[in-house]
Amino acid sequence: MSSARRYSPEEKTLSRVKYKLKGFLLFVLPIPLLIAAIISLMRGEMFHTLVSAGAFAGFMISGMIAREGFKREGQYQRHRFAKAPSTPFKTIAAMFLGASTGLTALFATNYSVLHSVLLGVAALLGFYFSYGLDPRKDKTGGISLSVSADEVFEALEAAEIKIAGIDAARKNINNLELDQHLRNITKKARRILETIKNNPNDLDRARKFLKVYLDGTQRVTESYAKTHSKDATTEALDANFRRVLNTIEQTFDEQQEKLKENDRFDLDVKIEVLETQLKREGVV
Repeated sequence: MSSARRYSPEEKTLSRVKYKLKGFLLFVLPIPLLIAAIISLMRGEMFHTLVSAGAFAGFMISGMIAREGFKREGQYQRHRFAKAPSTPFKTIAAMFLGASTGLTALFATNYSVLHSVLLGVAALLGFYFSYGLDPRKDKTGGISLSVSADEVFEALEAAEIKIAGIDAARKNINNLELDQHLRNITKKARRILETIKNNPNDLDRARKFLKVYLDGTQRVTESYAKTHSKDATTEALDANFRRVLNTIEQTFDEQQEKLKENDRFDLDVKIEVLETQLKREGVV
């Protein structure tokens, strides 16, 4: 029996909150610089105003870059099978923090160059000791795969691109009911991807889902969006598209339930069958 861990929306929400709060002090500690910039501006001291404002901006940029790094680190940590972040955001944030600290010491407090450099290095090291390094190694979680990890990563990345394509097409459909259906579908698709990431042993299972349903959903949505943008839709076409979306959404629910039960995907239907249904509905 598969050892897939059940998808938990509550756990995912708590994880997001945790990583949003992480690094909170990076945004709080520079506040005195903002106050100093305002005071200098009121006194007409433009040099001090620019120095304090520039230092504050540097610290804020560091905090925002770090937050992106924490977010990606959280996504990496949540899964047993995950690709390491391609961009070392935390390292970039640490360098920004060190540079901002050194320049602030040099120009705002008149420290010597040597002391400013030492303070900058201390800030950089303090960041690393507090928040650690960026994940640099892909996680396979000791999973025994019948295919390479790269194949699984590529399949999941391709699925994300298809979901993004559905989202892009959805934005061109000015219908609240259909918009909600498509939002539900992409949300459920991402839940299934989360489950696959936690149990990627059977790539064939993932490939069937990704091929049959995500390909079909993307094509039918993009086709309908093009027709909708030309004001060429009819009540019958809208009804057919709504019926297709209902079918797809129900299928996504069924597959998620099968995953929760640690069952195999029951996807014997091939892509040609789905295309036949869509054509019969008059959507493509």
